[in-house]
Amino acid sequence: MKEFIKLPATERNNYISFHEHSSRDNLRHAEKNMLEFPRWSVISGYYAMHDVTKLFLAKQYNIKVSAPDIHAKTIEALEACIKEEKIKRRLLELLKEAKEIYFSVERLKERVLPAMLRKGKQERGKSQYYTEDYSKTTAIDSRKASYFLETIVKPYVLLIEGLMA
Repeated sequence: MKEFIKLPATERNNYISFHEHSSRDNLRHAEKNMLEFPRWSVISGYYAMHDVTKLFLAKQYNIKVSAPDIHAKTIEALEACIKEEKIKRRLLELLKEAKEIYFSVERLKERVLPAMLRKGKQERGKSQYYTEDYSKTTAIDSRKASYFLETIVKPYVLLIEGLMA
């Protein structure tokens, strides 16, 4: 596996605690703001995914991800870690369970996690930054935010939490 920055022992507890709370807070914020502020719901949903991924990397691999390019580095570290046979097997089990509840995630096998995180990052970018003509009907509404939360964010968070169980 590629070398990533090791989480210092002196920082480990605080880093893990921060990302546990941050990922939960972001998910709750996304759920609560879906109707009134759907754009922020998508943004917070992505950050729930991002922070739970950094929590997984810290807890399971003692990896600390930081700037610059923190989002790309997080995806890269996740891709490297899920290639490990033990994690790969567990993830495939979780995907079989998840396909009953969510969309057809199983067909992508272990590649689904980085793909979901990339999709979350892409949707967050479209919501957070000016990237299109908002005079069209492409603006984020509560239906799009709800779909994003239910089909990308929540399944992703559950899969990552399952890998930490």
